[in-house]
Amino acid sequence: MNAVFRQYLRPLGLSSALILLSACSMQPSQPDIQARAEQESPSQTEPQASGSFKGATLYALLVAELAANRGLPQVTMHNYLREAERTQDINIARRATLLAQHYRDAGSLLTAAQLWHKLEPDNPRPAGLAAAELIRRGQLEQAKPLLASALKSNSLATVDALAERSQRMGSKERDAYLELIDQLLQQQPEQPHLLYAKASLLRHNPHGAGGGDETQALALAQQALSLDPSFDRAILLEADLQARSGHLDTALGHLREELNKRDHKQIRTLYTRLLLQKGQTETAVQQGDLLLENHPNDHNLKFYLGALMLEYDLIDSSKEYFTALSQAVGPNSTLHYYLGRIAHEQGDKALALDHFGKIGKSNYLVAGMAEAAKMLDSPDDAPTLIKLLDNARTLAPDRSATLFALEAQWLTERDLQRRALETYGRGLEQHPDDTQLLYNRAMLSEQTDDLEQMETDLRRLLELEPDNATALNALGYSLTDRTDRHDEALVLIRQALKLKPDDPAILDSMGWAHYNLGDYRLALEYLLRAYQSFPDPEIASHLGQVYWKLGQPEQARQVWNEALQRDPGSELILDAMRQAEQQ
Repeated sequence: MNAVFRQYLRPLGLSSALILLSACSMQPSQPDIQARAEQESPSQTEPQASGSFKGATLYALLVAELAANRGLPQVTMHNYLREAERTQDINIARRATLLAQHYRDAGSLLTAAQLWHKLEPDNPRPAGLAAAELIRRGQLEQAKPLLASALKSNSLATVDALAERSQRMGSKERDAYLELIDQLLQQQPEQPHLLYAKASLLRHNPHGAGGGDETQALALAQQALSLDPSFDRAILLEADLQARSGHLDTALGHLREELNKRDHKQIRTLYTRLLLQKGQTETAVQQGDLLLENHPNDHNLKFYLGALMLEYDLIDSSKEYFTALSQAVGPNSTLHYYLGRIAHEQGDKALALDHFGKIGKSNYLVAGMAEAAKMLDSPDDAPTLIKLLDNARTLAPDRSATLFALEAQWLTERDLQRRALETYGRGLEQHPDDTQLLYNRAMLSEQTDDLEQMETDLRRLLELEPDNATALNALGYSLTDRTDRHDEALVLIRQALKLKPDDPAILDSMGWAHYNLGDYRLALEYLLRAYQSFPDPEIASHLGQVYWKLGQPEQARQVWNEALQRDPGSELILDAMRQAEQQ
């Protein structure tokens, strides 16, 4: 939402509320509504009077405005939506929509915008807002009629929603939107916004060559620019597609030309990213500094630049951006996570752990604990890590299963298997049906020769998820590799293969089960498919042993030698070779 529009959505004072209420329930005049929506506040509307509200409505709306002033958006939205529905008044519906947009309340926004559109069907503004929210939700059939109205009026909000949603669309949804846009283009073939919308949809088309029909998308973006050379979204899309297709210099040149004409935040931001991609780090840092100089209060921009610089290992610049952001908005979990990563990169272990330890309940909590686990490398660091993880589990009980798994995996990697099993046990006491913990403990139990516990955990997992191909394969492979229950193993592996017919791990298990049953020809068939798909040492070990049993020692040695070239010193291959020579 731009700043000009946002200023009109600030909560009204009491006097402004009274003015608004006296204007409500009046029919608006018919000037350019699209332009007016971007320039006026709800209280600036000057409609023609046609009536007044009952006292109950006036009171409810006064309460709503006072609640807005006191930071109680739920009360504000509840009252406005209720009165808009009850009175069917355009101005109340409009005000409710703009307030919901200001509060970023998607549910209320959709409800209010749909009502506003119902009351004022010729106004493209509510159609565009409702269509955008329906698009974000993936509600195709409800969005299409509103979308047609919004696109005809060049609603950028709707176009932006389509572009954002396109990355997550299935083919049916994408094709439906493309069909609608093609119909609109037949009526308006030189409409830049429609051309851009189609380009955005094609860009992420999974049926296009290379994972997206980027060539056609680029042509459409360029066609839009030929009609409107200053269309910023098309400029950004063109440059991004050029860079993705290997024409990075061309993209940089076009962006540079545009920036010579005008300052534009999004264009300069993309220019900065592509400069980093090109390896021109000094110029990229200069552009980042210029962005913050021109937009000193844009905290989202500070965050993006900090993360971008960290991605390209420009640690000092990243620290500068994140430190400035922390000073501006105060420390929070997100910033502690990134500042912790920066401290880690700079070798300040104590500071990094301090930042990670200050991450609260947030989306960054587990990621921060994982970063801390990577830093604490010695088995002697176990008490420090466990203390961090215990605190994290207290903060976020809903993430504690994942945190138990993280702790147990760390202990396993440092050969502390007994303690790892104890950790899995504590985790499963609290989360007895957590499939991640069940699977991980089963695999560790197999490594420690506790086949009974392994089977118990995998059987329980399969009770919870009967079609879990990974668990079916793990149990089947373990039974054929570690016991003589080969027929039982084969049943499990067949179930897994039916679910994932091309999975190389399952193909390997099927081959190994047939090997153990003495059916070497069939074993060879499965193992060749597995090896061709994923030539890892274990599959190579099995394939070589099958060749040896079939009396083809040269083929066996060839497979093993190829594997040793990729993974010198592989114990799996060396053991297979020693066993074969002893036969």
